[in-house]
Amino acid sequence: MILFTIVEMVAAILGFFVAAELTAIGTDRIEPLVGQGMAGGVVLGLLGALPETVFVVVATLSGSYDVAVGSAIGGNIILFTLGIGVLGILYAMKWKGPIKMKGDYRVELWFLLGSTVALVLLMLYGSLDRLTGLLLFVPYLAYIAYRYASAHRMIRKNAGTAEGKRRILKALAYIFVGMLLIAPLSDIFVGLISSLSSDIGISALWIALVIVPIASDLDENISGYRILSKSRWGGSTAIVSFIGSKLQNNTMLLGLIGLLAMQPIALASARFSLSAVIMVNLIAIVVVIRGKFTVRESVLLIAAYVSIVAAAFVF
Repeated sequence: MILFTIVEMVAAILGFFVAAELTAIGTDRIEPLVGQGMAGGVVLGLLGALPETVFVVVATLSGSYDVAVGSAIGGNIILFTLGIGVLGILYAMKWKGPIKMKGDYRVELWFLLGSTVALVLLMLYGSLDRLTGLLLFVPYLAYIAYRYASAHRMIRKNAGTAEGKRRILKALAYIFVGMLLIAPLSDIFVGLISSLSSDIGISALWIALVIVPIASDLDENISGYRILSKSRWGGSTAIVSFIGSKLQNNTMLLGLIGLLAMQPIALASARFSLSAVIMVNLIAIVVVIRGKFTVRESVLLIAAYVSIVAAAFVF
């Protein structure tokens, strides 16, 4: 039974790989037309968070609130430590130097800081309900509105020609097909996670905090690694997409849980994971804000991930 579940999980992960390749191709083609912020932070960020969004909605509607919260915030822990850490090492191997950020990437960092403050206030409040859920939507909607306003002129210019419109539609087609694959695979994977938890006797919360983010962020990681291999500035776009995706986790994704849950959710059992996410968010801001990301910082982030996962298993 366990072996069969594992085989199904491997098959689902291979499906995520195909979906990630399609979204990476689409993002690579659309970035010159709409800019790094819209392509990486909004488009790829939203798509990167899609598997976790499906996980969270399914888990919340089934009453598995601990699993939903763990899945929502676990993605930040893995992507801002292991994900960016591996990204920095692969970039150094490919381009023989540190990742250098481009454009107005600090916009993402400011919104990430704002969403982190919202998490601190949520933890102090101690409960996730419809009011806090609704309020959590505000920072992310503001981020999307800002990015669209910034890129509006560029989008209008490129979409104003027949060739530009054709290129945008073709890029969006790749992204759309990838999205169609991700949604059903995510639904299937939620059930597999529950089965594995029962079969091996490990807490569903721990699996949601560790295993689910690894799988749900697989497409995002693959897309990021492929983008960085295309050009020296690809590492910057990949990091912006990571931050955009996790902005969604901090805000809209947690907000969905509050809105969909049948009752207010006490966050006492999630204090460790919320504290870990707040710490990891702040580390990511400090690491990225200076505009250069080295191998030494990559190693430190990977070590931080191992420490957090070990602590989560113990506590």
